[in-house]
Amino acid sequence: MILCFGPFSLEEAKRELRLSGELIELQPRVFDLFVHLVRNRERVVPKEELLSAIWPEVIVTDSSIMRAISVIRAALRRGGLEDAIQTYSRQGYRFVANVGPYPIQAEAEDRVGAARAAATQGRWKEALDLYRAIPDPSPLGALDHEHWANAVLYAGQPRSALEPLERAVALYLQGDHTVDAARVALMLANVHLEDRAAAVAKGWHARAGSFLAGIEGETREHGLHRWLSARIALFEGDLDRALHEAEHAEALAHRIKDPDVEALGLIYRAHVELATGAVRTALMHMDEAGAATLAGAVSPWVSGFVFCSIIWAHLDRGDLGRAGQWTDQFTRWIEKNRGFGFPGLCRLHRGEVLCAQGELAAAESEISRARELLSGSARYAEGDAWRVLGEIHLLRGECEAAEEAFQRAHELGWHPLPGWALLQSERGDRSAALKALQRGLQTPNWADGQRRGILLAHAASIAARAGKLQLAEEMRSELERAVDLRSASSCEALFLQACAEVAFAKEETEIAVRRLREALAAWLDAGSRINVAHTRLRLAEMLFACRDRSEAMLELASAETAFAKMHAALMVERCKTVRLRHAE
Repeated sequence: MILCFGPFSLEEAKRELRLSGELIELQPRVFDLFVHLVRNRERVVPKEELLSAIWPEVIVTDSSIMRAISVIRAALRRGGLEDAIQTYSRQGYRFVANVGPYPIQAEAEDRVGAARAAATQGRWKEALDLYRAIPDPSPLGALDHEHWANAVLYAGQPRSALEPLERAVALYLQGDHTVDAARVALMLANVHLEDRAAAVAKGWHARAGSFLAGIEGETREHGLHRWLSARIALFEGDLDRALHEAEHAEALAHRIKDPDVEALGLIYRAHVELATGAVRTALMHMDEAGAATLAGAVSPWVSGFVFCSIIWAHLDRGDLGRAGQWTDQFTRWIEKNRGFGFPGLCRLHRGEVLCAQGELAAAESEISRARELLSGSARYAEGDAWRVLGEIHLLRGECEAAEEAFQRAHELGWHPLPGWALLQSERGDRSAALKALQRGLQTPNWADGQRRGILLAHAASIAARAGKLQLAEEMRSELERAVDLRSASSCEALFLQACAEVAFAKEETEIAVRRLREALAAWLDAGSRINVAHTRLRLAEMLFACRDRSEAMLELASAETAFAKMHAALMVERCKTVRLRHAE
């Protein structure tokens, strides 16, 4: 039963206190105390009764009751009922407001109208609170269920959107609105795909296709069906089909002048093009989709999706500058569009940028929070959060923690390269490291395809240090020819490091030192403090090998100071070990 007093409603079964439909958060014991007072409003409730009812078998004092009453009064004050709880000296408390039954029908109709208006105007949090406050949602129509689901999605709770979406499909079909039913079926497919329930996603995708099969002409829903076909193909590693479907989605959107579908088609074309080496074309398509979002030509959900895709792609290919710039744009956009439903992705991207910049503590905090959020809103990306967390630990020299994180990423369907290979190399198993990198290069998924330049550079460096010079030279040469891959700042720096390792393995020490200094300059230009520190440490080792002790000690001191500032304690100890090894 729902009780009303003034602008407030109290529903004990749902443990909800609302003010004009807005949920008021109360701690559990505070809520229980309030309910006890309302239930017994015909009398003064003694303090002793409250203590035994609310804190059974717990020793508390009267001050606990006083604090709870103060919290309740503060909540009631918002609706002008701060005097609804009266204090009777030395006796107890009584709730004295007039209480009546909830006017269900009239109030529900008012809330439905208000919820519809809020959803239509994009006030998703308000819409969600209003829809959830409706006592009996069964009379709602298909559009209301779709609005409700959208509000839940924008709140970042996709699993809670499944029931209203399923109900919307059924109601649209009852009314013979097959195009609308197809649109909602595609939403269901996308939600299940992001939750890694691929079989269910493909089922809803096929169902949407069957709804659209008898529709004459081209609709927005036809374009969304093509785009989701591309997304499913990308998840399955079928890059040819993904590109084909993305191109068709973009072309259809262009014909019917739908900016949302056009942006989605462009961004998925770009993903496939990056994974297959068509870097310049991919960057052009990403910039075009990004420009549409900045111009406000596309909807908030698609804008957020495009921003995430662009940042993700630039991070994958190692372009720290562009990733940082788009992250800044995304952050500003989020401030204006509070309803965007994937806060975990925002934190994931920001954390990876912070990691590259050497802000390791802040990066770990962002990624850890992102991982928690993604587990409930975008499970397909949760594995990537574990991958980044593993790389943070590895950069600090924390091998066991890195291994655990990489294993979790793998369990969630992500191949954690290059981090996993670098961990094996760090532990001295360069053969295993090379096998992992070669596997990623020879049979790449779309993410590994986007990272091809980075994987090649690491493979060349590890092969050189393993004494496999021919293989190292082949990989270094391939990357040297792939100018577009090296247009990303990190990839160019890693390429120079690979050149240094190959030269060092050939005992061409002067060339090796020169190349590594060039890599150091590239990392400095990219603003990657953590990679600057690691490169200085490796440069110190090479300089010691060249018997240039003075320069080696200078680089070692700089590396140690940098690691200390970034709280990478194990790397500081490694610097000290190198110094002791080469002490006079």
